[in-house]
Amino acid sequence: MHALKETSNIILFVEIALGLLILIASAACYRALIRHIRRNEEELYRFTKTTFTILISFICAFMVSYSLVLFSVIFDQHFNFNSLFGPILFFGSVYVLATAYFNIGLFKKLLASNVELKKQALHDYMTGLPNRRFLIRKINQALAKKRKDPKNCFAIAFIDILNFKRVNDSFGHIVGDEVLIQTSKRIASAVRKFDTVGRLGGDDFVILIENVTPRETIWFMKRIREKLIQPYSIEGIEFKLDVSYGICTDKHEKQSGNDQPADLINKANMAMRCSKKHGKNHFSVFVESMFNKAQDVLKFENDFKHGLLNNEFHLVFQPQYKLHPELSVSGFEALVRWNHPERGLISPAEFIPIAEETGLILKLDRYVLDNACRIWSEWLRKNPLCSEQHISVNISASHVTDSSFVRLVKATTTRYGLPGDSLVIELTESAIVADPNSASQKLNALQDLNIKCAIDDFGTGYSSLAYLTRFPTDILKIDRSFIDGIESSTSAKQIVKSVIDLAHGMNMIAIAEGVELYSQLKILEELKCDIVQGFFLARPLSEEDAFAVSKETKTKIPSQ
Repeated sequence: MHALKETSNIILFVEIALGLLILIASAACYRALIRHIRRNEEELYRFTKTTFTILISFICAFMVSYSLVLFSVIFDQHFNFNSLFGPILFFGSVYVLATAYFNIGLFKKLLASNVELKKQALHDYMTGLPNRRFLIRKINQALAKKRKDPKNCFAIAFIDILNFKRVNDSFGHIVGDEVLIQTSKRIASAVRKFDTVGRLGGDDFVILIENVTPRETIWFMKRIREKLIQPYSIEGIEFKLDVSYGICTDKHEKQSGNDQPADLINKANMAMRCSKKHGKNHFSVFVESMFNKAQDVLKFENDFKHGLLNNEFHLVFQPQYKLHPELSVSGFEALVRWNHPERGLISPAEFIPIAEETGLILKLDRYVLDNACRIWSEWLRKNPLCSEQHISVNISASHVTDSSFVRLVKATTTRYGLPGDSLVIELTESAIVADPNSASQKLNALQDLNIKCAIDDFGTGYSSLAYLTRFPTDILKIDRSFIDGIESSTSAKQIVKSVIDLAHGMNMIAIAEGVELYSQLKILEELKCDIVQGFFLARPLSEEDAFAVSKETKTKIPSQ
């Protein structure tokens, strides 16, 4: 080891020792890196495992060569260093080549992953169609072309599948996904290659149709409609879908001059919603009045929310009267009124349909149910006669598909200590028929809570006897449209008689709405109708006046 005393050998020893330490650190880094990739990116690990193994092997070969040099220096062994440095230099050049190959392969993989990520960011994962971001980019390009050359006309179509939710609920999401895939293919096959078909999400599709006149746009929409009305066959299941279409042409961009792509998509969506009101498989073209109406609906929605928070809504109560053995109070129907701070008293005929359309009807129904139960529980404590009466609450069709509805009713009656048999829940006939399975579950659950159920507006919907036998209902309410002509039309009288007999035959109570004349009251009495309500006997009353009526043991027939 006396060779280390020579200055030249000490320098060589230090250089080689440092190189060896660097190689050991490099091997450790590569080993840690490959373990990290294996834990987090399995696909990338499979791609780079061999390359990493080769690199570590070269590093180990360097370490062995440098160790031999150190051994010869320390123990004064006389090796031919030229023969040893030759392989080291060879291994070094191969190592550089292998490192370059590894880096090139890794960067190619990263670039491919980046391309895939960009594709996923701009395309729908299920159908492969462009998504909202890509559509907005394409519409921006179409707008730029239009502004450069007014002849570059375009149109945007919005497509919505009306009964897609029913497909999902009935057949499962696998069939629903296949429906979306087939729909995307059908739409794509009906347009040209340079047109853009995109999916916004759910069952909503948007099409950018370029270089078309308004008349050609209608032709394209008819072609798409022909494709989509064809039956779907998936896993042996065959069914048809109903679709609504909305169209926004570029002339609306020209009118405002500063529309954004999202604004044009929204206008096409407004036209689609208008199509829904006209029935199935219709299409409408956007006009400015739709936008004005949408703004009115938005303002109404804001006013409505503020109204609920600021207690602008209140309840009135219309008495219902038993006809036999004598005229007496049977119960009350709770009705909601809106006292707007600027517009005054707004008719329910005006705000209920818009509340239904915007989905705010659910909040309104909860408000009515809660306050009706609260008030009725107070009446029960103050007036023993109320225990023989009932309170009726109308519930929107939206609650039929609301999974929390029964829990809401149970929690409300429990909160106020209300006996279940003193509450009547009224559902329209059309609401029950629209989703019979869900309606049946809800009505059975309410019956388990001892809560009575009524079918409101009976005779104006499907009037299927099969539904009546299937649903556990206690009351049939005959619509006022039949009562209006009962004294002058024999057929109207016969229809009312048939409904009353039907109710009695099924152990149900018959209630006639809209009784406004003494003659109508007498005819209903002759037909053995159980309960009546209407302006002839009493208009909707305030809480104080209605409570006073609930104390009456006998009711006098008003003067004619």
